[in-house]
Amino acid sequence: MAGILLDKAYLTAIWLETMFYGMNFVLFFACIVVLTIKRRTPKVNKLLVTIATLMFLFSTTHVSLGFQRLIEGFIRRRDWEGGPAAFFSDVSIPANVVKVGIHTVNSVIGDSVVVWRCYLVWGRDWKICIAPILLVAGSAVCGFAQTVYFAKAKEVHSAFAHILQIWNGSLFSLSLATNVTVTLLISLRVVYMLRDYGGKHTFPYFKVLLVVIESGMIYSVALICEITLYFLNSNAFYIVYDPIAQLTAIVPTMIIVLVALELTSNDVQSRMTKVTRPRVMRPGELSSNGLGKYTENSQLEAMQFATPTVRGSEFTETTFSDMFSNK
Repeated sequence: MAGILLDKAYLTAIWLETMFYGMNFVLFFACIVVLTIKRRTPKVNKLLVTIATLMFLFSTTHVSLGFQRLIEGFIRRRDWEGGPAAFFSDVSIPANVVKVGIHTVNSVIGDSVVVWRCYLVWGRDWKICIAPILLVAGSAVCGFAQTVYFAKAKEVHSAFAHILQIWNGSLFSLSLATNVTVTLLISLRVVYMLRDYGGKHTFPYFKVLLVVIESGMIYSVALICEITLYFLNSNAFYIVYDPIAQLTAIVPTMIIVLVALELTSNDVQSRMTKVTRPRVMRPGELSSNGLGKYTENSQLEAMQFATPTVRGSEFTETTFSDMFSNK
């Protein structure tokens, strides 16, 4: 099932990746601004700056190699035997091998950021993240093994070849499993933490947007499209595959920006708790308006309006300054 021609699919893929790179470019510089110039903490979080910068540099290299391959396939080798389609189907070309390697590295970094976010959302409960961590490790192994095999596959001229489907299928499946698992874990936790946030005065779409961004749901949906098209042996797979290289940086960077601006579910719940919890006065203490004294009964009545803290797997407020600390 080919559907769209390979050369047309590749051209469309790079065009879409360029659009996503534009989003990535703007988001990266916004991220650097909120992490440095507009930061809300005394010190710059160097680890977050490093992670965001590395992902952006890898994404830039990936889209640059894509353009280099376009020029090579459609201009320099257009009159060679098989034309551009034959060039793009050769998986062992160095530029393609490097692209695959970069894609793997960015995916691992991005998945790690989302898993770390899951760890924080669940109150630093590492047991919750055991399965996602193992899945990320498995994805890394399959991704780097795939890169090595691509470099040696001189006689393979299709990404849908049976031997490549073993590595590609394993990589895509593990990556999808990682992101679906983390998306569900974060979504459930965020919805739970925001259950008391709002009422009729709350903008309802904010909570939906928060869940979508914070859980990395966009990336999970893209991976589902990618793996479906790949196992259908459709060249349309490339149209999704290359733009995903930018999403691997966009989604984690969006999460970092949310944390830096203190707009995460943790921050929202913390602010709502502080706003809704009244000051409980001691029995016998004069009220603020001086009209009477608080008794123990009135104290208990006031406490009924306080927002309860999260129990069970204990949630603690995670601020931007300690997001990547080793506490």
